[in-house]
Amino acid sequence: MLKKLLVKMGLKANKVVTGEAAQRQISQKQLSQSGLTDKEIQFILTKLRQAQYSGAEFEFFHNVFLKLSNLLKK
Repeated sequence: MLKKLLVKMGLKANKVVTGEAAQRQISQKQLSQSGLTDKEIQFILTKLRQAQYSGAEFEFFHNVFLKLSNLLKK
């Protein structure tokens, strides 16, 4: 009961996570929210590699490809 009171009053701070631990937590949340499995991400990346891009399309492809690759690495 005392713990609840202290939390409500703002006297007890929650654990602060920084650095690599915070980055891991964020990336895990993003992956769970994306709803894509590793196999699905690999399929999308394969199809993106096969397409032909020109000019501004290539920049957009590159950004999407990097984001999906980062999700797959985690």
